[in-house]
Amino acid sequence: MAETTAPPPAAPTPKPAAPAAKTTATKTAAATKTAPAAAPTPVAPQGVTRREFLYYVWGASMALFLAETAGISVLFALPRFKEGQFGGKIAVSVTDFPKVSDAPVANNLGKFWMVTTDKGLIANYKVCTHLGCIYAWDGLANRFACPCHGSQFQKDGTYIAGPAPRSLDTFALEAFDQAGNPVGQSADGSPLAVPANAVTIKVNTGLKITGKSHF
Repeated sequence: MAETTAPPPAAPTPKPAAPAAKTTATKTAAATKTAPAAAPTPVAPQGVTRREFLYYVWGASMALFLAETAGISVLFALPRFKEGQFGGKIAVSVTDFPKVSDAPVANNLGKFWMVTTDKGLIANYKVCTHLGCIYAWDGLANRFACPCHGSQFQKDGTYIAGPAPRSLDTFALEAFDQAGNPVGQSADGSPLAVPANAVTIKVNTGLKITGKSHF
């Protein structure tokens, strides 16, 4: 009996290429073509360096210093006291001053004694040059005397005795005529010789002349 030979296996049928890959590539290309370009990443600003920080601090300090200096200059330039107040100029009539032979006259508003000597007018500050007490006129002794520690002064403020280190302090004087024109002044504490046409004396209580030391 003849052997039966089995037929050879059939060759595998080739599979068609998968269309999915093409479809995916097509979608990727389309997405690439239609998608908007990505915005550039912003660059963060650099931080302030130590040198820049010190420069800013220095600049701010200088600006503050200049502002304070300007403010102080303005304050000093402006008058701090009005005329008629202590610390400013106080006007009195020439006739308000006593005669040469009369006792000094106190001006309580201006805190000075009005004195007339044979050399002219004087305005003695009413505060003792020892420890700041208020002295008074002693008519019996014909001199100024401080009740606190016994310092004594002549009518023109010259030191006589006691612990006071110097003569009385005085104020600067200015003389004006009827029209308000200046006709004389004493800015160093010396007696003001009154001109014949002077009618008003202004005592500058903001300009005190220190009395002469007797040491």
